[in-house]
Amino acid sequence: MDTKKLQMSFFIGLLLAILLLAGAIFLPFLAPVAIAVMLSVVIRPAHVRIMKFFGGRHALSSFVTVFLVLVTIFIPITLLVQRLGVESYSLYSQVSEDGVGGFDETIRSALAPIQSIFPSFNPDVKGAVEYVSASLVQNLGAIFSGTASLLLSMFLFVVSLFYVMKDGHRFKKALVELSPLADAYDKQIIERLERAVNSVIRGSFIISIVQGLLVGIGFFAFGIPNFVLWGTVASVASLIPSLGTGLVVAPAVIYLFLTGSLGPAIGLAVWGVAIVGLVDNMLLPLLVGKGFTVHPVFVLFSIIGGVLFFGPVGLFLGPLIIALLFALLEIYKLIILDDQGKKMTSI
Repeated sequence: MDTKKLQMSFFIGLLLAILLLAGAIFLPFLAPVAIAVMLSVVIRPAHVRIMKFFGGRHALSSFVTVFLVLVTIFIPITLLVQRLGVESYSLYSQVSEDGVGGFDETIRSALAPIQSIFPSFNPDVKGAVEYVSASLVQNLGAIFSGTASLLLSMFLFVVSLFYVMKDGHRFKKALVELSPLADAYDKQIIERLERAVNSVIRGSFIISIVQGLLVGIGFFAFGIPNFVLWGTVASVASLIPSLGTGLVVAPAVIYLFLTGSLGPAIGLAVWGVAIVGLVDNMLLPLLVGKGFTVHPVFVLFSIIGGVLFFGPVGLFLGPLIIALLFALLEIYKLIILDDQGKKMTSI
């Protein structure tokens, strides 16, 4: 064998071995780093404004950005998760002991027209609600069960976010230099990755959170119990095309109507249609703009599948992976198919 080929083969083998070892070392820290990178893409416009305010000082502006993220995002999320755990356990206890409580009559009324046609149709609603509430209790408990692990992940996230905000332009430049593709392709790849992440996080994730928040406010205002829990369920339901938050709001309106609360029922129906239902139409152009978008149903599957596969952190990793998938599909069309088309044209 040629000496140069032998040297190259040895180098590639050594490089692959070191890459595998490095991957094994960094794998336990994948989640906080991936979430930090994803969030840095979403909050970059705000970070740019902060950096201009501080005269372009990267370290100081990155520190302020990370501090604002912790105050405005992660502290409220922590409080929400704690409250969600309390309400989930309350619902689980209620269903286990007393069935579905005041919703029994609502469920019977909703099933009556169907059972008149299909008498054998009798879904185990109590079992389904008990299973969902128990799953929420278990998953939310898992988040706080390992305090040391949680603190370590939080620390790694903060450190990663700080350095991604501070030195992100250097990391991007290094990736472009290491890539075997032309620099023009590398820049388009990075741009599409950023657009995919923005589409998923801004276009679907943030809008679903806003709609869930509005549903929770409506439930609180019109007397629906466990409003934080149902607002969270509405956030997930909002990702279902066409149906969305109606899957949560409509049964609540029926419940209020059947329990004699006609005024609150009308008020909640108006709130659901006029306020909650129009949020995506108003916010989507502002948050994402025109261009690349990921269909909400894929975001829904990515959230559910991410939680099932990765655990609670899959809530973030699932959408990130689906964003990268769609970005890579766009890159495939850009590089592979375009090159094949050019070759066919030249022939």
